[in-house]
Amino acid sequence: MSVSAPSSTLREFIDKLLLLDRSLQLPGLGPDEHGFLEKLLITADVAPVLLAYVDGAERYRFCNQAYERWFGEKREHILGRSMREILGEAAYELVRGDIQAALSGRWVRFERVVPYRIGGSRMVRADYVPHVLPDGRVAGFVGMVEDITELRRGEEAARMAEALRESEDRLRLALLSAQLGIWEFNPLTGQRTWDDRCRELFGLPSGGESVSQEAFLACLHPEDRARADAEMKAALEPEGGGRYQVEFRTVDARGRVVRWLSSHGQVYFDARRQPVRCVGTARDVTVSRRALLRMERLYALSSALSQALLPEEVAQVVVREGRVALEALSASLALVSADGTMFELRAAYGFPEGVLDERWRCFPIDTPVMFREAVRTGRPVLYGNLAAFLRDYPELADSPALVGQAFVALPLRVEARIIGAFGFSFEHEWEFTPEELRLMEALGHQCAMAIERARLYAAERQARAEAERLRDRLSAESTLLEAVLQQLPVSVVIAEPGGRIVRGSAAVETIWSQPYVASGSISEYAAYKGFHADGRPYAPEEWPLSRSLLHGETVVREPVTVVLPDGSLRKVDVSATLVRDAEGRTVAGVAVSTDVTQHHQLQEALRREGEVREKLLGIVSHDLRNPLQAMSTASHLLLTSSEPLTPLQRKWVTRVRTSVQRMDRLIQDLLEFVRIRQGETLPIQRQAVCLEEVCRTIVDELQAAHPHRQFLLEAHGDTLGEWDPERLMQLVGNLLANALTHGSEGTPIQVRIDGEGAQVVLEVVNQGHPIPPELLPRIFEPFTRASDGGNALKGVGLGLFIVHEIVAAHRGHIDVHSSAETGTVFQVSLPRA
Repeated sequence: MSVSAPSSTLREFIDKLLLLDRSLQLPGLGPDEHGFLEKLLITADVAPVLLAYVDGAERYRFCNQAYERWFGEKREHILGRSMREILGEAAYELVRGDIQAALSGRWVRFERVVPYRIGGSRMVRADYVPHVLPDGRVAGFVGMVEDITELRRGEEAARMAEALRESEDRLRLALLSAQLGIWEFNPLTGQRTWDDRCRELFGLPSGGESVSQEAFLACLHPEDRARADAEMKAALEPEGGGRYQVEFRTVDARGRVVRWLSSHGQVYFDARRQPVRCVGTARDVTVSRRALLRMERLYALSSALSQALLPEEVAQVVVREGRVALEALSASLALVSADGTMFELRAAYGFPEGVLDERWRCFPIDTPVMFREAVRTGRPVLYGNLAAFLRDYPELADSPALVGQAFVALPLRVEARIIGAFGFSFEHEWEFTPEELRLMEALGHQCAMAIERARLYAAERQARAEAERLRDRLSAESTLLEAVLQQLPVSVVIAEPGGRIVRGSAAVETIWSQPYVASGSISEYAAYKGFHADGRPYAPEEWPLSRSLLHGETVVREPVTVVLPDGSLRKVDVSATLVRDAEGRTVAGVAVSTDVTQHHQLQEALRREGEVREKLLGIVSHDLRNPLQAMSTASHLLLTSSEPLTPLQRKWVTRVRTSVQRMDRLIQDLLEFVRIRQGETLPIQRQAVCLEEVCRTIVDELQAAHPHRQFLLEAHGDTLGEWDPERLMQLVGNLLANALTHGSEGTPIQVRIDGEGAQVVLEVVNQGHPIPPELLPRIFEPFTRASDGGNALKGVGLGLFIVHEIVAAHRGHIDVHSSAETGTVFQVSLPRA
């Protein structure tokens, strides 16, 4: 998406807005210092550019409709967010200096490519006009940004077209002077145009129409088509360099190779990096290529065989490289079994998948195939065409393994012994020259020697590898065990089944405050000193490790007390178990010791701290009730006095009485909390109670105290049950107080009672900020608030804790759900009896 360039009229309009804003504003206007300019900018909302006002904190205060089209977000989602967030990190870093310059009071104008978070990179022209207040302060700036990508692309396309024409002319002159075949490819139509020399090289008559990509590929050797096509596709990629260079073989109508050609080309792109034209040359390199190819193939085979050590590797190399060296369609290699009765197929290439099934993996040596004759005669077996082959092997006429039109089988000879044979098939009929026969025999001899060498090496290598594997495994396991023992933060002792300790970690001395003792038997465990929980010292056979070795017992975290040299005590947890091998035999015993002294000390300190805190809460809460009672009585007398109070006096006395009642409730919550923490349960006095009446009473009281809030009570079914009425009033009051505190003032608080089932269900619902998900699991814990909002002075976080305990005392259940859609719902289920 792009927007048209802003006219000078729009720039002048913005200048006038800034001037009008400055002339109408007074110095020192405070937080609304840019509100007037935002209202003025609304008049330019439909401008065909990005138009925004950014304040001194780099946050959008106004943006026009173009922002929605550009960034794909509603304006209300953009306003109030920072430029870094809307533009993206890369774009913001690119324009950050311009933003800072505008906020310093300078008019900024620039053109550059900006990589936006949404919409990608664009060439933009931008103006940042500072908003200077009458007192000289810069409150923000007005930003106008226009997309000029298409404008620049058009200019670039024109330049590219001119350069393309010039390059084409120069290239054509160079090609003509070099007497090369010249071709041109149209990426849009897929057509190729060849001059007469180029058509001659491809075996086509002179003149004629353009050549399609399919016709061009049909002139190439099947093995070269995919590569030539891939090279052209790669050259046409916009992000590539556009260079095309490939060598390929041409074939005649019978599929025989005619010549090697070297083709070079250059792709030209338009301003949008789309390929529009490709011009190239073709040159005959048959002589040099065949000589080089033969040398490369021989070198590749020798090099590959020198690196192949195992018989399987050598077989794969022989088949793969031999097939390439002879330009064969398929290749296979079979070795004679040790007893001389079977052929074992070791490698094959070029056959359809699934053709060489299990029956060809190992087959009798007298099977009527070419391998049989090559092994029997010790000479190459040659068939230049399919008809000659089928005269000798008519039973293979319908075999799917028969591929090609010409066939060769070569014996693999080591001195006077023939160890197997390997064969090739060719796609076309073949006339085998003496040079090719000598090459095949040399390949056969070289491959046979490599296979025999690999057999000897494999046997020796297997024996050596087994010995090294066992030695390395033992060394690695020993090193690993020693490293682990030395770095473990816990004490580890390993003993043989008879009790002799063979290993001990470095932490033994740290935890037991004595050097590691390599005891020879269980009786020598007396060297370690420790005491039971009742103060008795451990006998050697009482240690956890001893019990594991003697009786197979598994000991988990048995507490042991260790007396340190300075007389202090250390608490240690000891675990022990047996280690068994795969057959279940005991091979060792292991004991692990962990220092838990600090853990015990911390637990004791926390316990004492908790006791002191809870006692203090109980004492303070109890003693505060007397002065509060006096304040409550005095406020009541003042309100009911025969001498009337002035409205102001009555207001303040009423406020004092309300505060006293609130403090009394807080103190009551604290006393209940102390009682529960000291192991007591909330006392309840069950009697017949109507839950609807309890809720209506509490709702009426709160409605009178909060006339600006709305309460909705809804009840269905039988709401009678055996409950404590005072506790129920406390439960409902705390839930409604929580809803008043955290609910939105403009939405009603709903109280729903369902008495249709075996249990009566009470729900209190309020709308407001949802309770954070991470807070929900502990919402009923003491001193926990549902949120940081609301009036935090109305409680200390015990209200919901008391609610939970009241529900538990009635053997009920309470749950809470909170989301922006449903609001916050506290649901209480109470058994009727």
